[in-house]
Amino acid sequence: MPSTYETATNEIVPAIRSYLAKELVNKHKMSQEKVAELLNVAQAAVSKYINGNYSDRVKGIEEKLSRKVLDKYVERIAQGEEEYVNPCICKMCQTIKSFDCAFSSAENIKV
Repeated sequence: MPSTYETATNEIVPAIRSYLAKELVNKHKMSQEKVAELLNVAQAAVSKYINGNYSDRVKGIEEKLSRKVLDKYVERIAQGEEEYVNPCICKMCQTIKSFDCAFSSAENIKV
């Protein structure tokens, strides 16, 4: 059984990247190369996201993402505020109710 971190890496983060890639390329007319650079992936990955060539599991997770929150990040990123990419991915990962990762539960632990 995959660990929480493997699930995040292999399914949740790609779902977030997929949404970001589609919005930045289709709505904001950014090049696939620029989006790949922003998302720290290969241009081929951006092409797969845009064409829907990725797993049904990732597509299902993508459907659960909060568009309202994501679109605010997309706007900032499209305006050239590239520092919003990683916080967007982290924030969106935390908003998936069916995914209880160690990072989101860490806030309940007192040190």
